[in-house]
Amino acid sequence: MDDRATLRANVLVADDKPANVLAIQQVLEPLEYDVVTASSGQEVLRALLKTEFAVILLDVNMPIMNGFEVATHIKAREKTRHIPIIFLTAVNQDASDVLQGYEAGAVDYLTKPVEPWLVRAKVGAFVDIWLEHKRAERLQSELAMAEQRQQQALQINEGIVQGIAVAKMALELDDQERALDTLDRTLTAAKRVISHLLLDSVDDIQPSDLRAAQ
Repeated sequence: MDDRATLRANVLVADDKPANVLAIQQVLEPLEYDVVTASSGQEVLRALLKTEFAVILLDVNMPIMNGFEVATHIKAREKTRHIPIIFLTAVNQDASDVLQGYEAGAVDYLTKPVEPWLVRAKVGAFVDIWLEHKRAERLQSELAMAEQRQQQALQINEGIVQGIAVAKMALELDDQERALDTLDRTLTAAKRVISHLLLDSVDDIQPSDLRAAQ
């Protein structure tokens, strides 16, 4: 299944001027991302507590907490430090401010008023990276699950073989009741574990389920 069809990237746009936020929203609208907006540094940090973002567009000149300070807070948190930050700045940005922005963790700058094609290109690039990262995470999880299933299948097989061996030994000792009981417990335990596997509930399988087949 294509992750692009199942995942929607969240993009955070932070600017204290509503007109600027609206302009960015309209620019990104054709890309069909989920755009979350914030009008202050505090709102940015609150949004990051409950939503995962592929990229952040952050205005430099916000009151109380400017973009550099917000970026510093973002990069100080383990959970959010990896999120790329694109600063939105005035056209005549001082070189020292640009340097400060990169030191705070910015990956790029966009000057206002923004060029729509440039915004879409830069945001789209970081969203693609985020999607690839999510795809890798999913594949890694599926691989780990497959390895776990393989290990459990081997344990089921060992349990069945051991159960049959015990039943055979019981028959050789002319203990038919024990042989039938062993076979019954072996098959019951095996069916229970296989049922868990088929229902994708690997985590619900208990070690006792596997041992019961032995």
